[in-house]
Amino acid sequence: MSRTLVVRGKHVIRPGSSGPASIHIQDGVIMAIDKFDSAPAGIELVDAGDDVVMPGLVDTHVHLNEPGRTEWEGFHFGTRAAAAGGVTTVIDMPLNSNPPTTTADGLQAKLEAARHQCWVDAGFWGGVVPGNGDQIEPLIADGVFGFKCFLAPSGVDEFPEVTEPDLREVLPVIAGNHSVLLVHAELPGPIAAARRATGSPRSYESYLSSRPRTAENEAIELLIRLSKEFAARVHIVHLSSADAIPALRRARSEGVPITVETCPHYLAFSAEEIPDGATPFKCAPPIREKENRERLWAALAEGVIDFITTDHSPCPASMKRMESGDFFQAWGGITSLQFGLASVWTEAQRRGYSLEQVVEWLATGPARVAGVPRKGAIVEGNDADLVVFRPDAAVSWPQVLHHRHKLTPYDGRPLIGIVERTILRGTTIYDRGEFAVSPSGKILYGLLNRLNKASADEARSVFFRCCGSSKWAALMERRRPYSSLNELLEQADRTWNELSVDDWLEAFRAHPQIGESSTSKWSQEEQAGTRSAEAAVLKELAEANRRYCEQFGFIFIICASGKSGAEMLAALRARLNKDRETELRNAGEQQSLITRLRLLKLVTS
Repeated sequence: MSRTLVVRGKHVIRPGSSGPASIHIQDGVIMAIDKFDSAPAGIELVDAGDDVVMPGLVDTHVHLNEPGRTEWEGFHFGTRAAAAGGVTTVIDMPLNSNPPTTTADGLQAKLEAARHQCWVDAGFWGGVVPGNGDQIEPLIADGVFGFKCFLAPSGVDEFPEVTEPDLREVLPVIAGNHSVLLVHAELPGPIAAARRATGSPRSYESYLSSRPRTAENEAIELLIRLSKEFAARVHIVHLSSADAIPALRRARSEGVPITVETCPHYLAFSAEEIPDGATPFKCAPPIREKENRERLWAALAEGVIDFITTDHSPCPASMKRMESGDFFQAWGGITSLQFGLASVWTEAQRRGYSLEQVVEWLATGPARVAGVPRKGAIVEGNDADLVVFRPDAAVSWPQVLHHRHKLTPYDGRPLIGIVERTILRGTTIYDRGEFAVSPSGKILYGLLNRLNKASADEARSVFFRCCGSSKWAALMERRRPYSSLNELLEQADRTWNELSVDDWLEAFRAHPQIGESSTSKWSQEEQAGTRSAEAAVLKELAEANRRYCEQFGFIFIICASGKSGAEMLAALRARLNKDRETELRNAGEQQSLITRLRLLKLVTS
């Protein structure tokens, strides 16, 4: 049964704007965004009043530790805390569960453990460890969003660190499948050297000295080189050392496909304020000095750091070694999933940053970089994941903590901002301390997996968007499943070359003429070069298109992405000199390129 809901507020944060609006929701999807007072009579209404309405947060770095170490947290407790903190999507890390998500079987064990337990939507990262390169493509096909590895020991035996030769083995596979490698960027050499000079195990200064900035800086330099060499997407998790920012800035300016996250604890705390023996503050890499913290904030504002994740990594209180205060024996991880928003907002507003920027850092940015579809922004067509937030309310934790274990460095810390209500796909899952009757979170998959598991009609429709031949779409649907992106692209080419001329002409007719307006978002993006073309060029394009159609009996087909209007006109004129058989072959090759680009967008964006 269809369900309609309107959520309205005087302060609704949308991409590029903030102000009064009403969000019209049908069956869990945002169907329209209208004026504040546009709710029809009799429709279910959530009125946020003066509170802020923002998109549900997306936390792409959480450790829920199930199966195998459920007593550390577990899906039920972790995602319940997420809902109370305004987080509507999490992506779970591949380690601390046992088995880890380093094999297809390990992923299936995690999927089974998560079933019916998640209060919010959840996806999964795969893991890279020495010797599991043959599991990369199976894990992609089964739905992971990318892969995580450690360059230094992870703290659990079943997830060993990798070396540069290991990275060189897997990066071509990851790059070839347009996936991403997430890296805990600390090299073991500088850490081992620093450990030999440490003092009292209760001293935070001793622990800080044992994880020097050079361990991060040198690791990031290595990853920049490898990302550039293999044209592979690399993502630096939990950046702590601000000394690495110049190298990252330079790499990004050169087009190296590297992205970066940092965490609330690096932005809120400083080494100077951590007492000796206060092991709840232990994490790796460590919380560093005030001056380092302020440079991280500046890098966020600049865009060198892309977004913020909690790196929620809880454990039983006994593992924090509170009785001895031994930083070297204590588990390294911070419990923070419930109060990431309040923590970041408290510190951001002190520095003059806006709530709109916080939404980019905690929702829109993570969803975009991780490739989580329909999340992270209040726009038509996205899931109706919303948070009602009171940004000026003071709170001192703990209020009611929903993590399994309550030990956290945020205990007693004054924060600003309270999540009043969390809405997941149009359904309220948390409302001022009360939860829904039962969990309603879904498992999220990478898009190749979703394509493999879609119904026949859905898959044919998706394929038809990529290539407007009915027969091609039907054959591509029938030949599922695809075990990798490469297999999908190769099959797309083979299937196209099996088709008749009539099938090709059907596909050509699905395109607008070059220079014409189109309602297709993909066509608009592909022909972006014509939007800035001079009027004379557009006029010549229209005339040349007319001559081309009269001469060959089909429209001019060109893979227009990245080409200017003048470049497309020059190509069109050159191809007017061909015979029909040659030009049909040229058009077919261009259609094949267009199809490949659209499949890439479909699976990786």
